[in-house]
Amino acid sequence: METTANRKEKGHALPALKQTHNIALSSNKRLYILYVALCLVSTGGTFVSLAAIQYSSSGAYRILFEQTELTEVCIGVALFSTAAVVFRLVRMAQNSVSNRLSLDMKRYFEHAVNDKLSSIRWDYYETHEANRDIFTVRTKSLQAVMRLLQSMISYLTAVPYIVIYSYYLFQINVPAVVAYVVLLVALNRIVGKRLNSLWKLWDEAQGYMRREGYFMGLAGDKDTHQEYRQNRLFGYISQKWSELFDREYKVSMEIHWRYEVRLQTARFILNLPYILMMLLTAYEIAIGKHEIGFLLLANRLFNNIVDTYMSVQNAAMVNQTESKYLELFAEVMSYETAEAVPERYKETDIEARDVSFVYPQSQRKALGHLTVSIKYGEKIAIVGANGSGKTTFCNLLMGLTDRYDGLIAYGEDALDLGRSIACIMQDFAQYEMTVRENIEMGDVDRSFTDDEIVGLLEKVGLKGYVMSLAQGIDTPLGQLDKGIELSKGQWQRLAIARLLANPKATVWILDEPTAYLDPMSEIGFYDLIYQLSGSRTVIFISHRLGFARRADRILVFEDGRIAEEGTHEELLGQNGIYADMYASQTEWYTH
Repeated sequence: METTANRKEKGHALPALKQTHNIALSSNKRLYILYVALCLVSTGGTFVSLAAIQYSSSGAYRILFEQTELTEVCIGVALFSTAAVVFRLVRMAQNSVSNRLSLDMKRYFEHAVNDKLSSIRWDYYETHEANRDIFTVRTKSLQAVMRLLQSMISYLTAVPYIVIYSYYLFQINVPAVVAYVVLLVALNRIVGKRLNSLWKLWDEAQGYMRREGYFMGLAGDKDTHQEYRQNRLFGYISQKWSELFDREYKVSMEIHWRYEVRLQTARFILNLPYILMMLLTAYEIAIGKHEIGFLLLANRLFNNIVDTYMSVQNAAMVNQTESKYLELFAEVMSYETAEAVPERYKETDIEARDVSFVYPQSQRKALGHLTVSIKYGEKIAIVGANGSGKTTFCNLLMGLTDRYDGLIAYGEDALDLGRSIACIMQDFAQYEMTVRENIEMGDVDRSFTDDEIVGLLEKVGLKGYVMSLAQGIDTPLGQLDKGIELSKGQWQRLAIARLLANPKATVWILDEPTAYLDPMSEIGFYDLIYQLSGSRTVIFISHRLGFARRADRILVFEDGRIAEEGTHEELLGQNGIYADMYASQTEWYTH
């Protein structure tokens, strides 16, 4: 498994543009082609606009001096107006198609990312670089695709614009036109370098603003507000925020002052070619080379040239900054995919033989030469200090990775248990969906009747509460859709109902599911699990031992190995690690 480290700030534009093109084609080929065609056709509106300016102003001049008939000029103006309306309709169609294409690309992109992330190997989430890249792709890459699409359109439409501008420019003095273009490009590059020098200051200000936003959010964040109020943190946090704001203010004022001075200087410098060309055009009109309307055309023409040039230049800058996000997207999409979880349900023993495992970014073995057997139907308690290897062992049992040494065998083969395993993790998901949907996710391959949902709620002691709600099992939970909030204990009971939703699961794994409960509530939780588990194999993981005395066997983990093994009474008699841990926690469960 490889990820990109020490990545450059700028990516490669051409591959990113090609990838954007492929995404657009895959999203909706016909709509994409139509959009590009409309963008190219709409450039004709610029030609019509320039010609209309010249025709109408020259016509007005000829009418004034009785060189032509009013009717003739009006007919021409009417024709130009009709053409302008047509191109306006083309632009409206272009905008409509653009919006639809954007939605199609969003759907295609997000579906591709979600589909990939749901199937990549677990190992990637244990690597800092991969985690960072995944976060960046989820938050930045779609926006980058949309910007790169507009860059492509800028490049494509620049071609007909160049033809249109050339048609009019070469009606002026050709050497002067060439000099104008060269001077415009040269001066723009000089001005660009001067303005770009402000980016370092801007990056510094952005750092301050991000931290300001963090401190501002503490008071309004649901998870931190209670502690914020209880510990009277306003003065302390406000001081932190004020210090950052003062730094940002100083840097921002320096940016604004420098930017304003440089911007006005840039405007003056960039207007020099324009002024010189307008003087030359006025001279050519004065000597009779052009009609008076050509002066107004030239004014619009030179402004359009600058606008098009700036659009292409901005597109090039976008390509440099945004293409790195497309490179990350391509990299994440190339991540290795885990094998699909087989639809297999087995009632079997589990045996780990000389299993060792090291996390991708660690030098220390999380598991070292671990060997253990678990009989089908056993209730196993795995205990030990944080970092002793408890969760790692269960992750391997669940088949999250096969990159370990040794063998985990189920019965007589090394195949994984597939969907035979159901689990509740320490930070189990609190899905902000309906009660029904929360339970259905325990087995997404079948449909549940209302009676089945209610039956599962009854088993976990939530039926009375849920059915008392106005929407019953269709009540939304959380804050996304005007839902209700459950207590931590109610969320845990709902997680158990989800566990029960897959009746074919033969192994339950519960990894610190009661970490947020008090010791006595923890005992009640485990009583419920014992009651509902039936003949299944159940593996409990915790560093709290109140439940362990009921287990058929206790495995004490230390430094990635099993240091002690036996029943509650047997381990107390050994006066070892377990006995010390239990003695230190006894008062939690006796008072």
